[in-house]
Amino acid sequence: MKSFKEKLSNLPNGPGIYQFISKDKKVIYIGKSVSIKKRVASYFTNKNLGPKTDMLVKNIADVKTIKVFSEFEALMLESELIRTYKPFYNVIAKDDKSPIYIKIEGEIPLVTLTRKVTPQRGVFIKGPFPSAKVTKDILKLIRKVFPYCQHKNPKKPCLYVHLGLCPYPYEGKTSAIAYKKTVAHIKKLLSGKSQSLIKDLTADMQIASKKQDFEEAARIKNQIQKLEYLNSIFHTPREFLEKPTLVDDLTLQRLKDLKEKITLKKLPKRIECYDISNLQGKHATGSMVVFINGVPEKSEYRRFKIKFSQKPNDYLMLKEVVARRFKNTWPEPDLMIIDGGRGQLNAVLSALSKSKNDNIQVVSLAKRLEQIFVPGKIQPIALPKESPARQLTQAIRDEAHRFAITYHRHLRSKTFLTSNLKSVS
Repeated sequence: MKSFKEKLSNLPNGPGIYQFISKDKKVIYIGKSVSIKKRVASYFTNKNLGPKTDMLVKNIADVKTIKVFSEFEALMLESELIRTYKPFYNVIAKDDKSPIYIKIEGEIPLVTLTRKVTPQRGVFIKGPFPSAKVTKDILKLIRKVFPYCQHKNPKKPCLYVHLGLCPYPYEGKTSAIAYKKTVAHIKKLLSGKSQSLIKDLTADMQIASKKQDFEEAARIKNQIQKLEYLNSIFHTPREFLEKPTLVDDLTLQRLKDLKEKITLKKLPKRIECYDISNLQGKHATGSMVVFINGVPEKSEYRRFKIKFSQKPNDYLMLKEVVARRFKNTWPEPDLMIIDGGRGQLNAVLSALSKSKNDNIQVVSLAKRLEQIFVPGKIQPIALPKESPARQLTQAIRDEAHRFAITYHRHLRSKTFLTSNLKSVS
């Protein structure tokens, strides 16, 4: 049996929840984090914990963890477990004296928090949640996908309207109808029906496209992408409780499916993915994200400020990034995924050949039809949406894109700030 110190050193790095157990085998505290290992370690390395937390640490005899795929899942699972176990240190730390719920009601449905629950027809209630902070965190994530209204103010738009976080449903009948549909989506998401919701949105996007309402189709597509990123194929708290190894099991399934679909010799332990981000050739950046055993290893991420300064050329930029990558002594990847199509794939293969690393398996993933291009195969591989391999490659590609565009925006902001300071001086 592993000692407590060994357990601490082997905790998972990804998102999930942790449970502190006392000597008498009782759950005394439940928390969540985007990195379980770092968060739990902080309890034992931070010397300024405060009296309550210091007392908690003295009573910890064991720690149990459940990995999840996303921050949203961690929030929902934490709420479920606190509601079930009512751990002592969660109870004394909570910021309210009574349970808190999410309530949706009204002719123009408002999304609010409440502590008093009286069952009423037409009123949606979700909870109870362990604290106001947890509940607000959940709503903050949801609002980024489905902007909602929380104040009855038909005369004047509030600040949230200007920030794009409230659709302002008081402009007329059309806006009110559209808003009620958005609220129905929120209810579905809070009820754990994420996959059904994505199907509904996909159908709406196709209808808008057939009507040639491309602006609406693009808006819905953006919602679907945000929802998929938020949930990372959402699983309910009950699924994690019934099968605590769910993340490991599904990740292994995805790796096995990927190995089979693109004919790899072994399971890809280290996968690297590359993306280029630029605006008309300016501030071009490249990203390299790394997944170890199917999960992100953010300490291994790298970003590149592209030196190629001529007109936009993704092929030459990719070649530059890959050439620079292999000048370093970083571990060799088992698989490289490139954001793009056949042209991007050939560019990288050319760069690998010159750097004498042409034995590495490389594929590219084209965003428009989500097709995988494999060297030596004329036709790309088209996988269904439910394919574990497709889910994994999409998740890796989307993470590379997010990482690249974040750095790209940073460089643009830095240039903007510098130019404005010069003009002021």
